[in-house]
Order: sequence, then structure tokens, then C-alpha cells
Amino acid sequence: MRADLLALTAADLAALTNPGTVKRARRELDEAEVTGTVHESPAGEVSVIWSDGPRCEVPAGATLVRGSCTCAALALCRHLIRAVLQYQFQHHSTTAVAVDAAPVPLPSGPWNPGDITDPQLKALYDPRGQAFSHIKALYNKGILAEVVRSSKPTVRLHQPAAVVRFMVPHDARYTHCDCADPSPCKHVPLAVWAFRLLPPHQPFGVVNTGGRAAPVPAEVLDEVAALTVELAEAGFSGATQQWADRLTRLEVRLRAEGLTWPADAVGELIEQRQRYANNDALFAPDRVAEVVGELLVRRAAIANDTGELPQQLIRGTGQEGVGNLGKCRLLGLGTGVTVGRHEVELVTYLIDTETGGVAVISKEFADPKPETKQEPKTFPELARHVAAKGETFAALGGGELLTDGGKRTVAGRLTFTRVNLSVKPQDFKWEALKPPVAVDTFAEVAARLAALPPAALRPRRAAEDFHVLPVAAVTDAGFDVPSQTVRATLTDSAGGVAHLRHPFTTRGRTGAERLLAALADSTTVLKFVAGPVRRRASGGLLVSPVCCAFEKDGARFAVQPWIDGAKDEAKGGGERVAAEPVVSPIHEVFRQLHAETEEVFLVGLRRAGPDVAKRWRELHRRAESVGLTRVGELIGSVAEGLDLRAHVVRWDSAPTAGVLLELCALARLARDVG
Repeated sequence: MRADLLALTAADLAALTNPGTVKRARRELDEAEVTGTVHESPAGEVSVIWSDGPRCEVPAGATLVRGSCTCAALALCRHLIRAVLQYQFQHHSTTAVAVDAAPVPLPSGPWNPGDITDPQLKALYDPRGQAFSHIKALYNKGILAEVVRSSKPTVRLHQPAAVVRFMVPHDARYTHCDCADPSPCKHVPLAVWAFRLLPPHQPFGVVNTGGRAAPVPAEVLDEVAALTVELAEAGFSGATQQWADRLTRLEVRLRAEGLTWPADAVGELIEQRQRYANNDALFAPDRVAEVVGELLVRRAAIANDTGELPQQLIRGTGQEGVGNLGKCRLLGLGTGVTVGRHEVELVTYLIDTETGGVAVISKEFADPKPETKQEPKTFPELARHVAAKGETFAALGGGELLTDGGKRTVAGRLTFTRVNLSVKPQDFKWEALKPPVAVDTFAEVAARLAALPPAALRPRRAAEDFHVLPVAAVTDAGFDVPSQTVRATLTDSAGGVAHLRHPFTTRGRTGAERLLAALADSTTVLKFVAGPVRRRASGGLLVSPVCCAFEKDGARFAVQPWIDGAKDEAKGGGERVAAEPVVSPIHEVFRQLHAETEEVFLVGLRRAGPDVAKRWRELHRRAESVGLTRVGELIGSVAEGLDLRAHVVRWDSAPTAGVLLELCALARLARDVG
């Protein structure tokens, strides 16, 4: 029995060829367009003679890619893919009939690629071992990796950058890497050695062999502190051009020090400063408070390195940069919406079918000013705006995109200029999607999130916590009135549980109604949910869907709950009115704290009026009433400083600014862990 051929899933076969080839091979067998006769020798040679003429052969001891076919194709052809599917069916059925009843088998459970020995690895490279020695030297320089032990183990290397997936248990020949080198590439041994560093009882972990800690760039970190204190004191309304110029120079210095993610945060702050200076309606004071909080959290973690977290996660590796896409095929995984105080951002998630990497296309839309008395556009109306090259956000979120170029920023945002781009509908057959975005079970995601630090201390990639979750069953689907959310409990094939939550809003009403109707339809089966995933404070996973793939009568369709328009068949089961959801008292304190911090970054402590001091005193009382003692003390200190300002001619605002910034950092962390 060829265990390697039996272990290959649809995603594995797509990685070895492409999804289109696998899809065509599957269809030809499902619709009985061809028949094949399988022969297997005692030594393990597998051959298949097809009714349409070709003969395929996989020699004993050889991998599938070393197989041969009598057709004219130079690469791995669909006939060889058909041979694998037919072979799998023959070994999992007592009757040689159509393949459509036989799912591609998965390995029995998690396994450890670290068990692959160095002699086995060395045999994959040149006989004299020169290439292997080079790889060992690369490892000795230090690696940083996220390691997932599962039925299809995966390693995400941060330094050097690559994602390696192991397809067949204990066989390093069957691997897929998103780099451009032929398999097995130099990243395979690095991935094996990374697995050896993961404790046996852990399904996921971050491993680091970086050696000596990187030096702390004290001078540039001091400049971060100085500029944020000045922002708190003067606000954007009082910030000078000299301050803005220093901020621009700070971004350059941070990048020169290899501090990619702090530099990216400063770049976002510069953009908000420019918007304010230009009276741009897209200026978002709420985003300013979030970015400043994150910048301060990263600064503290870099300046006070305890060794608990790899500094490359916090700082970046220094090797991140703008990348060129080249010719590629991207699948839309849905379009989500982020609602700010005065603006809305649409974000479409796209996965590269070859590498498995996810990037986004995004755009912000300013809401009408209150004095215009205009109603803001609904989310479906905004989704009909052009996202790239004449294609809308709605079309990209549910489509298949072909392009011959494009650029990807450090944070994973896509731009398409002077390139060809076409979009067509997709069939939402997401079984072939690649990890780490696609997972087999919820436990993989839960283990990853449990081992990682809060988002403010991780890479700032736009799709960092975005996953595609396979769903085996749905229970408790319905509408929760107090929280104004569409809710459901999801179960995977291993019995793992995740909770789906989607907010009901006036502007996104039709999409929420469509999601609720699809979940309530007994003839419709939810197959996949795509969206950001986080851990709940009370335990378990919480997924915020941007796209749900359903199946009905053998056909797949998708619901994008943020942006879908009305459908005649989408009856939501009663009238619903968007209302303010019930928020816990603790969350309400942090929400008000965030709002007051926004106001300070806008007007500055030095120009804050008596009404600002009054609101901080009220916030202090509310924090103490819900038991937030430490936070309450800090809020009270800010309130006292603002009261003192009214009675002192030469008030020193620096101490109050320092406390305010500490609160800003705490509020950012609370957002990540709450």
C-alpha cells in the first residue's frame, strides 16, 4: 500500500499542481467521463490505464512528482492526479464505481516532522552535503517560527520568511513552501529543526534561536516617548510643523534600526497628521489613540526586554518590504467593514492559491458631515465602489482574480497599477485552500492564539488573525436582542467549538438578514466561515465572519454579511431594528476612556477646557465603581492634573501627559485581550 498517495488531500494535490487541474480531474471521475484500471506491484509501483488513452505510472519508492504519463504534458498532469484519486478510492471502497462517494482521506492525527532525521534530510540534497551545510549555517544564524503540529504540520518562518507545509507523515519529500525555489527547498530542514524545539505536549508554539538579544536603540526609543508626550500636550491642533518633521525623521530612523512594525505605526500616525492638516474628512481621531497606544506598548517591550517574547515579533525582522506579486491567481475570501467615528473602511481579503498567503485591498469612505443632513451610504452601496481596475469590493470578495502583477506592502495591502486584472465568480470549493490561513480544526487556531502575545506586540499584517474555518455542524443559530448580533455555535469534525458573532446594523441590515436566513434554512449547510478569529475572555474562539460558504442542493454560494444586498429569498424571520447593544460596565469604562483620549490627542492637554476635566472626573468615579482600581487611579491622576491647570498659571503638563499615555497603552492592551 502506498501510504504517501493515500495521505494526499485535495489541498496537497493543488499545491503540487494547481486547483484547476485537481478540479478537472475530480470532475472527470465524478461524472464518469473516464474509467481507469489500477495495478499495484508487490514492490509498490502503481500504474493506471485510462479509457481515454493515457497510461500513468508512479515508480516504487518515488514521489508523485516523479511519476510519468504517456500524454504530452511536461509537468504533473491531470491524468496523474486522476491516478491518485482512483488509487485512493480503490483502497477505501469495496466496489470500483464512481469516485464521488469517496472523500480524500486525511492522516489519522497530528504528527511531528521533528522525528525526520538529519540523514533523511541530507539525502534530499546534493550527495556531498554542501547545500545541506549551507542550510545548517543558515539555521545557526537564528530562526523565528510559528510551529503548528497537526495532521498537516505547518511552519511559518518569520526569519527567513517562508511557510512550509508537510503533506505526508514522516516523508520530507512531500512538502510545499511558498518560496520560489523547487521542492524540497532550503526551508524544509529549517522547518524540521523548528519542530524539534517545540515541546512534545504543545500543538503550537513560537520558537526562536536568535541567540543574543538585539541591542536596545535607546536614543530612538526616547524620541518616540518625547514625540508622543508632545502630542498629548499640544494635540494635533497645536502641533507644529517642526514636530511633524521630527515624526517623519523618526520613521526613517526606526526603519534603519530594523524596527519595522514601530516604523509602520509611526507611518500611520504621519498619515493621520497629514489628513488633519488638510482638513480631510477621513481623519480618524479614534485611530490616532489606537496607534499611539500600540506604539507605546511596543516601545516598552523593546526597552524592557525580558526574553519572554522574541524581539522579532515586536520589532519586525528588518527584512520586510514591498513585494511584487507577479502573475498569480487570487480567491476572494469576503469583504469586511470597520466602522470608525466619522468614516468606514472596507477590507477585501484575497488568498494566493499558489502560496497560501493572504493580503487585502482596502479603502476608507468618509461619512457625510452632520450639517449636510445626508444619510450615510449603506455598506452594500459602498461595496459597489471600485476597489481595483474597475472591479468592485463586492465582486472581489466573492470572485476569482487573475492578474499579471501588483504590489504588496509590508502590512500586506495590495495595489494594482499598470497591470492586467480580470475577475470571475468562484465556486467556493475551499477544501483546497492552504494553511496557515486554512485549518483542519478549530484547535489549531486556538493553540496558535493561546501561544501568541496580544496583537499590539505582533506583526502588523492586515490579515494576521484571519482564518478559514471548516464547519461540520451549526447549532443555536439566531438573533440575540441584547447584544444586537447574529449568533451561532460552530462545531468542526473533531468536535471543537467556535462561536460566530456578527453585529446587526442599520447600514448592514440586508447582509445580516441574509446570514440569519441562511443559518436558519434546514436545507442549507454551512461549509466554511472566513474572518478574523480571536480568543474570548470567557474561553473559546470567536469568529467575526466576512464570508460564509454554504451548500444547497449540491451547489455552493456565499454570504458576505457586511456588504450583501437584499435578496428576495432572504427573509430574516421578523422585523428587526438596529439598536445600541448592551455593553458590560467594564467595557463601557474603556470605551469612554478611548473617547476621552481621542479628544486630548485632538485638542491637547494645554487647551483642554473645564468640560474635559469634568468628564475625566466622571470617568474616574465610574472606573472605581466597577472595581478598576489601578485604571481608576490613573484616570483620577489625569483628572487632578486637568483641575490643577485651571488654578496654576504655569502648569507643567508633562506629568499628566505621561499618565495619559500610560492609560492609552493599557486601553490598547485591553482591546486586544478583552
